[in-house]
Order: sequence, then C-alpha cells, then structure tokens
Amino acid sequence: MRITDVERTQRGFIVLWEDQSSNELPFIWLRDNDAEELHPQTHERTFDLTSVDLNIQPESFHFNEKGLTVEWPAKPDPSNYSAQWLFEHRPGIPRHDAARINKKSWVAASLTDLPRFNSQDCAASPVALLQALRSLKTTGIVLIEGLEDDPNAGEKFGDLIGFKRQTNFGVMFAVKSKPVPNNLAYTSLQLPLHTDLPNQELVPGNQFLHCYRNTATGGGSIFADAMAIVDDFRADFPDHYQLLCEAQVPWHFIDDENDIRAYRPVIGLDRDGHFRGLTFNAHIADVPDFSPDLMYDFYAALRELMVRIRSAEYNIEYVLQAGEMVIFDNQRILHGRASFDAESGERHLRGYYIEHNEIDNRIRMLARQQ
Repeated sequence: MRITDVERTQRGFIVLWEDQSSNELPFIWLRDNDAEELHPQTHERTFDLTSVDLNIQPESFHFNEKGLTVEWPAKPDPSNYSAQWLFEHRPGIPRHDAARINKKSWVAASLTDLPRFNSQDCAASPVALLQALRSLKTTGIVLIEGLEDDPNAGEKFGDLIGFKRQTNFGVMFAVKSKPVPNNLAYTSLQLPLHTDLPNQELVPGNQFLHCYRNTATGGGSIFADAMAIVDDFRADFPDHYQLLCEAQVPWHFIDDENDIRAYRPVIGLDRDGHFRGLTFNAHIADVPDFSPDLMYDFYAALRELMVRIRSAEYNIEYVLQAGEMVIFDNQRILHGRASFDAESGERHLRGYYIEHNEIDNRIRMLARQQ
C-alpha cells in the first residue's frame, strides 16, 4: 500500500493511503518501534522506552509513497519506516496472523462425520498437516486415521506439531480400565461429557487420544461443541449465562500423591467478551463456597447448563477404531464415553495434551512454506 500524504498533528502523524483510508501513528509508538533499534539476530527490541519523553516530538520528517523518515531528538540517525510495515502494523488494526482462524460451531445435525485426515499424508506433506490443523481450529475436532499398529504411533504424530504438556498424569497417559483407578476415565463406567483438568492453573489446550486397541463392547466416544451450547444458553438464559461467566468455581483433584486446586468460571471469555472456552467437569468440581444468596442462583444456572450439555441435539457418538486418533480442543469440545464391557475385549487409548500456542505456532510456520 502506498502513502499519498502525511499530516503532522500534536500527538502523531495522520497517514493517508492510496485507498483513501487513513491512520493515526502516535509519535511515541513510532519511536518505540524503530526497526533500527532491534537486535539484528534476535529481532528483540533494544530501545529503552524510559530514555525518551512520553510526549516526544520529531525534529523533522519527510515521506514518499514508499515510506516515512523521521528525525528524533538525541538520535543521530533518522528512523525509516517503510509504507508496507506501517500499513501492516496500523494501530487499532489486528496484525495478520495465519493462526487466527474463524471457528464454526456445530450441533449433531450439522456434523454428520468428523473431519478426517490421513496420518501418513500429514507426515509427508506440510500442506496436508496445515489443512488438518486449520480444520482443528475451525471445527474444534478432527480424526486422524491410518496410524501404524504401534502404541507409540499417536505420540509420534504429536512430534510433527510441538511440545507435549506434562501433568500429574504424566506426558503420556493410558486410558483403560484399571483395578485401582484414580480417575473415572480409568474405569469401564459411562463417562459424562466434560472438559479435562479444570483444577490445573492452566487448563490443557488440545487433547490427542490415540486408539491403540478397541475390541470391547460399547465405549463409544461422545463429543459436543460447547461453543454452540453456550451460544444457545446465552440466548435463552442471559442471567444464568452472566453468572457462569463471573462466578469463580473451585475445582479440585486429589489422590494419594496430589492435591491440585484452581478457581475459574465455567464459561470463559476472551478480551473482546467472546466465547473462549468452557470449564466443565462435575466429577472434580470442589465444594462451592459462595454465599448462600449466590449459591441458589449458581445451582440453578449450572443445572440448566448441564441439561443443555446432555441434550441429544448437541451430542455425537463415534466408536474409535484401532489406528485412529481423535484430536479436539479441550477448552471447547466436551468429551465423554458410553460404558463398556471390560470383559468383552480390550479398550486401550493413549493420550496427551498439546497447548493452543503450539498448534498456532505450527500453523504459522507451515503457512510460511505455502
């Protein structure tokens, strides 16, 4: 984008672009973001903001269609800002981000099949892996198929993306019936819809569940999109919605070796007030410690949300087969399972977590190759 005019004001420059749009560029912002005061190798800022006055004024300036040059007090060399850089970094306009992908909510009727991607294709082709990760960001859930008959195949797939998260369950965890379980996931019981580890200081971003063996009767995986659920819940019960956005709920996991606690609302919002994620796990919700007046309203709101979560309108069920792996956003997609007969066969899943920022980082790096 070319510059057509620059006007100096009391606090900054007004830049007019060839498309007739304009932007204000504060002087202090320009001084703080001089490209010549970045380390040449690390690209980290070396400029010290406290070294100049907040109300700094340029001594002179000039421009052409390709950029803006400014002479600053106590700086021997002029600062040069290209038109392209100024346009890409206009204050008030979010910078382009290949990982900023619009989410599309879904209900049972609109998601007739999970988005599917082949593991070998993803390993061999950056384009295929990028498509899979973009789909994960959009829908919140994808299915990877064609994994090798190897208990570590799912783990190896994660190595294509980034670092795995370690929790009190380890980096890798096996989901199968155990004689002495410390979590309902390690039984053959029905597992109602939930999100994992709300008791952690940082709730895991994405969960990867590799089906290594599944010959047991029952045990279908169940999923629901909290984004769609919360959107409908807000429309029907605005007061309940507001309460669950604000009330700090205690979450608690305890076993012989751990006592991990955190407070957070059931419904999480981003800085713009939009849905960011759901924290919902009735089995490890701690004893609520609200005042009695709030307690009644809280239970009314939570119960109504639970009824909505369990509605068949939102739930889909899929029986994972050996060699398949489901990946889903743990802060958006509720997951659970039907009960299964542990005596009828083997049901062995292997899981781990990879944070959102690792997914986003891989998307950005893959997008550079396109």
